[in-house]
This record gives sequence, C-alpha cells and structure tokens, in this order.
Amino acid sequence: MSEHTVDTIISRLPDRFRPDLAGRTTMTVQLELTGEGGGVWWVRVADGACTTGSGPVDRPDVVLRTTAADYVRIRRGELDPIKATMVGTMTVTGGYGRAGKFAKMFDPEE
Repeated sequence: MSEHTVDTIISRLPDRFRPDLAGRTTMTVQLELTGEGGGVWWVRVADGACTTGSGPVDRPDVVLRTTAADYVRIRRGELDPIKATMVGTMTVTGGYGRAGKFAKMFDPEE
C-alpha cells in the first residue's frame, strides 16, 4: 500500500473534502477496518468542514466495516463502494443513502 496507508488516507480526507457537495450535511461516520493496517477511525462532517480522528465515537450516524486494503482501494477509486456492499465485502449500518452521500463528498486519492 506504500504511501496509501489507511492512516495517511484518513488524515488527508479534510484536504479532499468537497464542502460544495456536502452542503448542509452533518454526520459522523465510524470506519471499522480489519486486517493489516486496520483499526477504528471517525470522520465528522459539519458546518462545511471535515475533521477526522482515531478510535470509536458514541452514536455514529453511519458505520462502515471493511478491510483496510479494501478501504484504500475504495478511496483510490479502484473499488466501487456500492459494489463492495452488494458482494458483502463492506457492510453499512445507519443507512445506505447517508453512506453514499458520504462517499461522494471527497475527491479520490491519487
């Protein structure tokens, strides 16, 4: 995964955030990633800004569960998150609509 580690990708989410696409959205997403490089992170979108951190949060709006490797592939545009949920490599708790909106708020990794 070279420079595309989960830590690096999550730390860059605020720079890749598209407030124009987020609009007035307010949500907290918890990422529960398994396998090598896995862990738990959170992403908060509110007031036209994005912040991130590590560890679990109380009552996230959406929880995404997948492997660290698949999350990196999703952020790089190599794996469609909708397809990942359809084949069962990613699970979503808290609503597919919110998860889909969340995915569209960020420019992909390069």
